[in-house]
Amino acid sequence: MTAAADRSTPPDLAVGIALVAVGYLLGSLGPCLILLARDLDVPRGELTWLAGGFGVSLLLFGVAGTWLLAAGPARLMRGTAAGLAAGMALLAAAPSVVSAQAGALLAGVGGAGLVLAAPTLLAGTTLAARLTRVNAASSIASVSAPLFMSAVDATTGNGRLALLLPLPALLWLVVVPLRHTASASIDSASPAPHDSLRLESATSRRRLPSHTPLAVRAAVGWLCIVLAVSAEFAFLVWGAARLQDSGLRAPAAAAAAAAFPIGMAAGRLVAPLLPVALPLVALGAGLAVAAALAVAAPLSAPLVTAAMAAAGLGIAVLYPVMLARLMRTPGLGPDRGAALGAAASGTAALASPILLDRLAGPAGLRHAFLVVAPLLLVLLALRRASARWAAPGTGLDR
Repeated sequence: MTAAADRSTPPDLAVGIALVAVGYLLGSLGPCLILLARDLDVPRGELTWLAGGFGVSLLLFGVAGTWLLAAGPARLMRGTAAGLAAGMALLAAAPSVVSAQAGALLAGVGGAGLVLAAPTLLAGTTLAARLTRVNAASSIASVSAPLFMSAVDATTGNGRLALLLPLPALLWLVVVPLRHTASASIDSASPAPHDSLRLESATSRRRLPSHTPLAVRAAVGWLCIVLAVSAEFAFLVWGAARLQDSGLRAPAAAAAAAAFPIGMAAGRLVAPLLPVALPLVALGAGLAVAAALAVAAPLSAPLVTAAMAAAGLGIAVLYPVMLARLMRTPGLGPDRGAALGAAASGTAALASPILLDRLAGPAGLRHAFLVVAPLLLVLLALRRASARWAAPGTGLDR
């Protein structure tokens, strides 16, 4: 091994660092919304743009994804890591709405670039296993964001300063080169190596023939990701506000909002260890629907917190499974699949918080969470309808 290789970052570690930073950003959205509303003395409804920078950027990166990835996913990761670091720093110290919007936009551009680059760096026969690992790490980081923001707010009066925590790791991605490794084709039909997560199985590698046009298959895969991420962002962005409405003060609501990413982290860590016979996607979506109905009910803060944890547990497997399935769509290719996945995530990140805010106007915020149920029921229906043409690749997709 050369000295240069010694100073390089392995792809799995680089992607893990990148998605941990993105997870921390996403976990901070809900607490940041209520803290910004307090610090800048503006109504919460005027801050629905907080996730907008991330959503718009994901849409743009999705449209230009194949062109950007052609220049090299490692180069894209380095540049967008710098953008995320700058955006989070500006958002942490923003003294006005305009500066906060600029920080959110920069952070959105950086986060979107990392989300686009990450799966292509992991492309290969073990894509689902590796995606699940790094997304589990991302979810664990999401847990820490509300807790750190609450603790920092209690001690300094500015909980947004906790957004500075991921900066050293992001600067590492900017400075230290990424180790180049050859990835197996994502459409490979050869057996996957043994994986302790048991995400690849002999039966799942059997490809089903389909005469359905590629455009239809890609569109259904795109919509499945939109629906899964929409449900996720409903809780990430508005969860802390729902807890605040249940009677908690802003710092306590920010801390309690960690319940959702705790559920997400637990789900992504435990799901691969469960029996193969369990229909995890259907069970997860069902649990999330029940949890959303509980969040919409007039319950006490502890019960709403528990329901949010259950929602995270149920939603946990939906995004990585749907993204792996899209990237394995025969004829699509990993780069185009990753770009479509980024565009789908961007659509959800942009639309879901705005939808809940609009519904919260006439119905109240807790009633707005009822929209999560039909989103996930449509996801299950689409997944069932597309089962006959789905490409193989993940034992979680069952």
